[in-house]
Amino acid sequence: MRIYPRSMAALPLALTLAAALAACSAGGAEDTAAADAPDTAASTDGEPEIAELAVGIVPVVDHASVQVAVDEGFFEEEGLSVEATVMQGGAAALPAMVSGDLHAAFASYPSFFLAEQKGLGVTIVAEGIRGNEETAGVFVNVDSPIQDPEDLAGATIAVNTLNNIGDVSIKAALDELGVDMASIQFVEMPFPDMPAALSLGNVDAVWVAEPFRSIVAAEGARKVFASYSGIAEEIPVSGLGMTDKFVAENPNTAAAFARAIEKANALLAEDPDAAREAVQTYSETSPEAAAALELPTWVEGAPDAEELGRWNDLMIATGAFAEPVDMADLVASE
Repeated sequence: MRIYPRSMAALPLALTLAAALAACSAGGAEDTAAADAPDTAASTDGEPEIAELAVGIVPVVDHASVQVAVDEGFFEEEGLSVEATVMQGGAAALPAMVSGDLHAAFASYPSFFLAEQKGLGVTIVAEGIRGNEETAGVFVNVDSPIQDPEDLAGATIAVNTLNNIGDVSIKAALDELGVDMASIQFVEMPFPDMPAALSLGNVDAVWVAEPFRSIVAAEGARKVFASYSGIAEEIPVSGLGMTDKFVAENPNTAAAFARAIEKANALLAEDPDAAREAVQTYSETSPEAAAALELPTWVEGAPDAEELGRWNDLMIATGAFAEPVDMADLVASE
């Protein structure tokens, strides 16, 4: 298991995506976007073109499906040998994939949408998780005057990446409640820095997912808002992608990889607690901490383009980008 240095993880997503685009330009834009909407269903059940894969994950419970597929032999059944390459931050995984350091990467769906908008040529090949009311939320100090979601008007909220899954889901859900979005200031901050920033009063609230949700809750913070609620209820949160070029050149590998992840997701959908065991393998999560985690939702099957397309609506409504992404270009067809 490889671990990328923290310095890579510290780069904001916008900068790392731009760097990745520059790195890819040396080979020509046509190489990166060699195929729109690669059709993995057109692949045969033949031998994978490339059998050894490096897959970028972050040491959070949301990414358990990769480890489950390793532990249960699902990759081996498909003729693949997969190394979980642990990134110290999610902002590094997608650019590392685009630049060729990884064959596949776990990322939030808005990250894939933004990459597609930038012309990086990516394809979502497998589902990750769906959001629920416990998956992520906005927390405040126990003595904060903020009691309800409506009280967040005028607040400063820390999110791990701007114009991404945190602030977009918050804006969309709060706008539905009639909260003035222009009055809220979002600041970008790494998850590990948020507990201290909150306790010191440097921000009014933090948006956190596991395991950081458990950390701030253990320190006395309380949740005032579930970001995956209302208009964002049960929205797909993250998934696994490959570059268009890789899928086009290695259709059997992409199809085999997707099948293995689908098997893992089916297992996790039936037995979510399997993620508590898996997360201890690729992270520093203790058995006690794993037992306390609030788990996301796993679903069976291939990526659902209609469900994923909900991010087009939310990101346009909140100003993350102006034009919708063509879902036929972004999601691998069955």
